[in-house]
Amino acid sequence: MVDIALRGELWDNDSADILRWWGWRDITAPMDIQAALDAAGGDEVTLLINSPGGDMTVGTEIRSMLRRYQGKTTALFQGYGASAATLAATGCQVIQSEPGALLCYHNPSAASEGDYHDMRRSAEALRNARDCVLEVYTSRGGAKSREELITLMDKNIWISPSQALDYGLIDEIVGQAGAEEDPAAFVAAAGGRIRLTAAMRQQYQDHLEDARREEQAKERAKCAMAKLRALANF
Repeated sequence: MVDIALRGELWDNDSADILRWWGWRDITAPMDIQAALDAAGGDEVTLLINSPGGDMTVGTEIRSMLRRYQGKTTALFQGYGASAATLAATGCQVIQSEPGALLCYHNPSAASEGDYHDMRRSAEALRNARDCVLEVYTSRGGAKSREELITLMDKNIWISPSQALDYGLIDEIVGQAGAEEDPAAFVAAAGGRIRLTAAMRQQYQDHLEDARREEQAKERAKCAMAKLRALANF
């Protein structure tokens, strides 16, 4: 059995490269999961999840990777299991949770600007995105009705594994027997999403350019030394 970690926020590959250069470690990108699945080579895998979520489309991309994997797949919520991370988990054949994990199923959100026409279009787009999320949750079978899931997502609250089991969003609770911890005992939120600014992106690009120039300078110096040695031996 192979364990694959899905930790921290979910980001696209390019953004993950930038954030890691800036020092963030607890982030996951599609390339991380794909590399781990390729290395597993068809062996049984367990996706160990401790994530507050992130980019919705990254969650669905990881879901597709897991769904198409040839071996047996199990998702295990260990700490946080929220937002886009719950979408990724649905790609596994079995979804489990440790007692005391903190789970959240909510509506997609986004920032918007413009006039009232733009706001109306944004609201419609977010409603459509919510319907996409519902399709993912209900595609596994066993989940509660669409209307009940909408009510849950509208609440935007943390729920316990027992509640998620009742909604049909996970398959089983594993680990030591005993009472689960009350979600209210946890810190109420994982904190705000990491801000990846234009300035951060530019500084990362400058770093890459400096690294390329340094490599080119080393290559030119190497060629020059080779020519000097050739002349010395002439």
